[in-house]
Amino acid sequence: MSHIHIPDGVLPFYWWLGGLILTFIVLYFLMAKMDRFEVQSRVPRAAMAAAFMLIAMSVPLGIIPLHLSMAVLTGILVGPGLGFLAVFVVNLILALVGHGGLTIVGLNTLVIGTEVIIGSVLFQRLARKNTVHKAAFLSVIPALIVSMVLMVGIVGTSAGLAEAVPVHDCDHDHGQEHEHEDEHEEHEHGVHLDDVDEAVGDVHIFTLTGWGALFLILLIGIILESGITALIVRYIDKIKPEFIYKGE
Repeated sequence: MSHIHIPDGVLPFYWWLGGLILTFIVLYFLMAKMDRFEVQSRVPRAAMAAAFMLIAMSVPLGIIPLHLSMAVLTGILVGPGLGFLAVFVVNLILALVGHGGLTIVGLNTLVIGTEVIIGSVLFQRLARKNTVHKAAFLSVIPALIVSMVLMVGIVGTSAGLAEAVPVHDCDHDHGQEHEHEDEHEEHEHGVHLDDVDEAVGDVHIFTLTGWGALFLILLIGIILESGITALIVRYIDKIKPEFIYKGE
């Protein structure tokens, strides 16, 4: 849900370069804290979670103009370290097939990697006093909200708030070229609230349009991702409870 679909050449170089540098710094510290044997034992699980995440992020839901990420599920299965690495690999693959630019792989990894880290940590704490599926459901919600706020903050600051509207972004960027080269020059001189209202005004679902439709779509997306994650975790807990990451 928080994936940035902006192509190369839109964001200033210091944004995407800084994102890449920060991504590798986070990866280094997360991987340095992990036990080598534990990493090797969870690599197949990480590959499975990454493949599932790749599918989820490639296919729009249809009923709403968003796609799931299943990033919290990845964190629940393999932990924040390998989960963050899996997010980086998935974003690199998606960028290679035109699902966002190569230059924003770092920023996308930071945004979605935030879901992995927050979701994994919250799940470990909530699972101590709740059932695993309830803990999974509750851990997805704040993780998604934080990642969406982070995405809107990054894109809104660097390219303009209109580009940061998740549904507007999803509608125009799946398999299509951006037509914002002229608009990008305007965004460099400041944020235009009229552009935001125009972008949000194009959002519609059922009988709602504008901000009401946007909030409803995001709410449905959060509930769907939370519910699906909870169901999968409940199933895994029944057949392979050792697959659920318990923390270092």
